[in-house]
Amino acid sequence: SLMIGEVKMSRICPLFSGSTGNSTYIAGANGSFLVDAGASLRSLTAAVTRAGGDLTEISAIFITHEHFDHIKGLKPLLNKTGLTVIASEKTLEALITADKLPAGTKTEVINSETPLEYEGTLISRFETSHDCEGSSGYTFLMPDGKKISVCTDLGVVTDKVRNALNGSD
Repeated sequence: SLMIGEVKMSRICPLFSGSTGNSTYIAGANGSFLVDAGASLRSLTAAVTRAGGDLTEISAIFITHEHFDHIKGLKPLLNKTGLTVIASEKTLEALITADKLPAGTKTEVINSETPLEYEGTLISRFETSHDCEGSSGYTFLMPDGKKISVCTDLGVVTDKVRNALNGSD
């Protein structure tokens, strides 16, 4: 990847998008993230590799909501990697209720008031308008100062969404 001084440039790589599956790979200086896992484990692995990444270097997976086209490969991915799943409380509840998380999966609730920090990246959640509770979009403020935002399945672009996306690279 491109280097500026000692800081690796951030990259966003949409892997899958649309009704058949959604997943985005975000790579930063110190680690990388997935947003959603809406394809088979085999497809996700191949797509991350094509994007220049490796499943073993992913720090966490963020889930926007529990619809199948966003979580199809989640359980097999977690069985293979043991990644921490980060989502809204409502989305985590829905995933647990639907038995989409293997036993012992590490989870973390992200609410819209309190950003999380992972690997020098500050991640914020914002609510999105979709036909399920707890639907989320995420912004990643990367170590190199880039702002990367991911939101899908928008019924309406609300002021909350517009404000969250403002200034995104």
